[in-house]
Amino acid sequence: MSIDEDDELAELRRRAYSPSADISDDPDALRRLVELESRAGANDEDIGTPADETTQPVVPTDAAIPAAASDVSRRARPRLVRSRVLVISAGLLIAATWVMSLLLVQNAQTDPLRAGVEEVTRLTADPGFTPPAALYRGVTGKVTGYDAFEGFRAITYPSFREGDQAPRCMTIWQPDLLEDEDSGLSYGGESLIPSCGAGAFPASYTILLTDGSAERALTDLPPDTALQFVYDEARDEIVVFRG
Repeated sequence: MSIDEDDELAELRRRAYSPSADISDDPDALRRLVELESRAGANDEDIGTPADETTQPVVPTDAAIPAAASDVSRRARPRLVRSRVLVISAGLLIAATWVMSLLLVQNAQTDPLRAGVEEVTRLTADPGFTPPAALYRGVTGKVTGYDAFEGFRAITYPSFREGDQAPRCMTIWQPDLLEDEDSGLSYGGESLIPSCGAGAFPASYTILLTDGSAERALTDLPPDTALQFVYDEARDEIVVFRG
């Protein structure tokens, strides 16, 4: 490899293996790391192969080398070369497996179980939006509202479970269908049900916008469109899928 590629590989290794590793957020860099690791391994393999296997060391004429010792030396050299090749190959396999695992973990949390759906958008936090307090009454902790999508709004808030690792909860609704009066909270849509994460499963909400439903009337989507809202806690975003 060239000097520039060596420097690039060193930087990618730092991003992958150092305590401040951030390469999992950059799929292109991960693929480049695998490519350069493979090429570096091939170069090491070439270096490990003796240039001239037939070259014999020069020794004094009066030095008697036992034939058995020469045979052992000739047998040991290929073993050392093969061992080095095996170590390099194993290292490349481990690196590739580690990189692929990062890609899988990165995509596994928020992907829906059914194949063929489309990720429409990611809703980020909207500091200018004030969610109705009635939707998180009794909750203490940070409440976050997110950008609007087809008339829908989303909020996330702490669950009632204790501990720093307690998953957050999420509520999806359409503000035009919500009425918060002194007599109580009423919603003119299909459902207003909070969803909380459980273990490795994030909070999610799924709705089918049937023809004539109150929610679909406030969107530009065709009848029988299915939407799924999934909370990506690592990025603090609401991922919207359409099916």
